[in-house]
Amino acid sequence: MGVEAMRSFGSHILFAAALAVASPVFAKDTTIIELRGGDGARSVGIISSNEEAEASGPAAITVGDDGTIYILDQNNGRVLAVDAERSQAEPEILPLPENATPEDLAVVHNELYLWSDGVVPLERSTDADGRSQTLRAVDGGADADDYTRSVFASMGSVSPGPLNSIIDEIGRSTSRPEARPPVIQYVPSRGLGDIVAEVSAAANDKAEILLRRSSSEENFLSLQLASEGRIGTVELLDIDTTGRPYALVELVPADRPERTGMLVVRFTPNGAMDRVYDLPIEPGTVFSRRFVAIGPRGDVLYLRSQESRAQVLRLDGREPGRKLAVIRPTKQPTAGKPGKTPKVAIVPKSRSDVIERAIGFETLNWMVTSTAYGKDPGPGCVNMNRLRRPIYLIGKRGQTVKGVPYCWGCKTPLENFVGGVEKGQTAGNVCTKSAPQSNILGVDCSGFVSDAWGLKMHVSTRAIPGITKRLSDPWSMRPGDALNKPGSHVLLFMRFTADKKVEVMEASPNACKGRVCRNTYSLGSLLMRGYQPVRFKGLDG
Repeated sequence: MGVEAMRSFGSHILFAAALAVASPVFAKDTTIIELRGGDGARSVGIISSNEEAEASGPAAITVGDDGTIYILDQNNGRVLAVDAERSQAEPEILPLPENATPEDLAVVHNELYLWSDGVVPLERSTDADGRSQTLRAVDGGADADDYTRSVFASMGSVSPGPLNSIIDEIGRSTSRPEARPPVIQYVPSRGLGDIVAEVSAAANDKAEILLRRSSSEENFLSLQLASEGRIGTVELLDIDTTGRPYALVELVPADRPERTGMLVVRFTPNGAMDRVYDLPIEPGTVFSRRFVAIGPRGDVLYLRSQESRAQVLRLDGREPGRKLAVIRPTKQPTAGKPGKTPKVAIVPKSRSDVIERAIGFETLNWMVTSTAYGKDPGPGCVNMNRLRRPIYLIGKRGQTVKGVPYCWGCKTPLENFVGGVEKGQTAGNVCTKSAPQSNILGVDCSGFVSDAWGLKMHVSTRAIPGITKRLSDPWSMRPGDALNKPGSHVLLFMRFTADKKVEVMEASPNACKGRVCRNTYSLGSLLMRGYQPVRFKGLDG
């Protein structure tokens, strides 16, 4: 049935489909773009990992209505635009606005938008040479419509929720996302125009997506999802030009988290599920905020970043069966060599104590003195294309900023930070490939979590397993627990969001612009990359 035929069916008829197990035939994915690490024309900026610091690579992939593939190369301050029909040709390089600190990039209604603590509309402008193009930020981000905000929210690019509700949640027996109300998504589809999708999950292994046009109050299509394990996040990504819907579906079994998977599911225009695409997320995959995109004609494109290169894969997919399950054999996440169990005096802490202390690191307002700021432009990092100063502090001398800065190898207690600034100490150090410096203020990822848990000493991510209990059920996490990747990074768990993502607080040189902040992630993508849900032994239940 074509798009026009489906439109003529009327809005009173609902169609259903069931997600299913595929036959064990592995996809023949195709690499259509290959980019090496670097700053050349056919390269992307990749900051390699180090102990206690994750690697950083291209943050997003998105596709224009003409099929142009855009890759956010934020570490080089630019966007790469690739003609999908000539994907081996040199990409067009579009420099980002000066001082931009982008975290995500998306095409909405065939216009480019950045996410940088909010929506930033972009437009092309011609350089002084009259030939090359650059991207310019324009006014209007504050007036972004529901569709633009929803596209960013689908990948976790959202403003954090109210802090008081986290404290309220602690008093409940669990923050497990049971019996959640339906979630409304706004999808600017290519095939059917603006679509409103209502996603509900009455049972752990079933979900439904009801679709209606923006101009109507009546649903015209029902997409039914059924799985062999627990369904987590469900996002309607797009409807292609032939009328086929595509949904991103996360499977996170409560009893077998190692079988976690993320899939894109394609439906026919009349609602029958006809293709499943396994996303090849592995422990060595470098984090990208927007890692999957749908082309106008239905190509499922996956951005796979590693420490030496980045690739865009066109996924082949597999045939449907009866129930959704993870089929592709993936490498099991490895924890790396654990550290020695530290001798730590564990004083019992309430969850409220932990969360309130963590909130203090995110919400602290402080004046950036000349000594805290340091010389301008400031020292660079050895073997890294960045300044030692965190991004969020650049240009803020003499101004008030929010949040304790990231400091490689540091654990400055919250109550000592302002005093250290007043004494003339420098704040912040994102040089994660240099030796830690003891005279600089701030916290790194494990220093922040150690302090939030009330520990006097700095316990590394490798040592965290020795003072925590690993949770066999990721959905049992409660505020104050953590997601730890030994030897890499740790996130303090705050809550499950309404759409079944995880809201965390972290100290990060990249994801937080070099400070302590809250972020939202897909639980499945974290587990597939090697994060382990853990509970500090000193917490009261």
